[in-house]
Amino acid sequence: MKETIYNNLLKNINITVARKINEQKAKIFNAIPFKENEKEVYVYCSEVNKKVEEDMLFIFRKKVILILIKKEEIQYLIKIAYLGQKKEAYDIIIKEAIKLNVSDIHYEPYKDYVVVRFRIDGLLRSMYIFNKEEYQLILSKIKLNSNIDITEKRKPQDGKISFEYNKKSYDLRISTMPAVFGEKVVIRILYGNGFNYSIDKLNLTAEQKDKLKYIMKVNSGLIIVNGPTGSGKSTTLYSILQELNKDEVNISSLEDPIEAIIPGINQMNLNKTLNIGFAEGLRCFLRQDPDIIMIGEIRDEETAEMAVRASLTGHKVYSTIHTRDPREVYFRLEDMKVEKYLIRDSLVGIVSQRLIRLLCDNCKTIIDEKNIDGKVIKLYEKCGCNECNFTGYKGRSLVAAIHVIDNEMKEKIKNINNDNSLLSNLEMIKNLKALLINGNISLLDYENFIEVEGLSFEFKKESKL
Repeated sequence: MKETIYNNLLKNINITVARKINEQKAKIFNAIPFKENEKEVYVYCSEVNKKVEEDMLFIFRKKVILILIKKEEIQYLIKIAYLGQKKEAYDIIIKEAIKLNVSDIHYEPYKDYVVVRFRIDGLLRSMYIFNKEEYQLILSKIKLNSNIDITEKRKPQDGKISFEYNKKSYDLRISTMPAVFGEKVVIRILYGNGFNYSIDKLNLTAEQKDKLKYIMKVNSGLIIVNGPTGSGKSTTLYSILQELNKDEVNISSLEDPIEAIIPGINQMNLNKTLNIGFAEGLRCFLRQDPDIIMIGEIRDEETAEMAVRASLTGHKVYSTIHTRDPREVYFRLEDMKVEKYLIRDSLVGIVSQRLIRLLCDNCKTIIDEKNIDGKVIKLYEKCGCNECNFTGYKGRSLVAAIHVIDNEMKEKIKNINNDNSLLSNLEMIKNLKALLINGNISLLDYENFIEVEGLSFEFKKESKL
């Protein structure tokens, strides 16, 4: 079953019409009305049933048109149509999101209804629908629990909630925004200690792992993890810090926000109210006898200069920069007024990365065979099942290019403006091929990734299968 089927069902249903029968009856009949006009009512059902037709005729007093869909699709519609009537809707949604490893929950108000969407494995998916009155109750509870002004509807507000589920605590970061049809809310779920960070879990090749460990052993210097928002940079940094987390070293991190607590590391949050930004925090760290410093992101000239200076005075500095490829890291530091010779002297490594969705092992389907690099491999495509919430995907994998900036590379990047092959993302194609050969991704996903990331234009020969 395809994910788009569920999205279309959600868009088609009018919950006011659906609720003209109660939830118990909908479950008994495996049927749910979803729209009506002056003469007809349309009902989804899993089989033609005279009793269903008679009951609907009695309730609506108009012609009944039955539309057959699968039983699991009926169950899905019943789940979303009646949730808003439950007092526990707020808790149910958050618990369901945690079960599905959702990163963000979106409450999006429209003219007559409100849609709830989950970001799963990087992509948004519509999950629930409420009427405006039900949403107001949920919105009020979100605001109260996050200490947000419940009366303020005209300006954006931020807050946070601590949520307990299955004997674990989760931090929820709340953001509200005034939109045309009401306040939009996004809840970011921080999973804290729920993930065991390790470089062995980053899905790196043996060669990449060796390069990363080499970079981590260097006594001092600047290591940058780059990639767009949502590419797993924080996970990579936490995994590196966990590996370096030894009794004999002092590790300090400055984050916005702290996404996971790691015992043994001195973690500090940015505080805009007290004017504590990355530059101010780094200045404080340098007076704390640090061995290793992690800065959540290099965003401005002052932070860039201080990070570079710290890395040149005996400290190991890890940070992130939002760029698409490793070359742009060099140019972004230049844009932030860092001298070229200081960039070359300070940089010891760059990890450029993306995330790609993995096919669900439970339901992926073999569609063909292909000869790749002298091996005949099976090609799979997504399908959809209960295991993957009918998306066809379950989990994501890192796709990376790791560059060691040793003395030889430092000499080469003096000519970086004239040599496009330096600090490229070519290595990502090797990662992708390995995932394709192992049946973790589809050929379509392989080709789409290469196209979207511009790798086919830059590396035509290597990207062809």
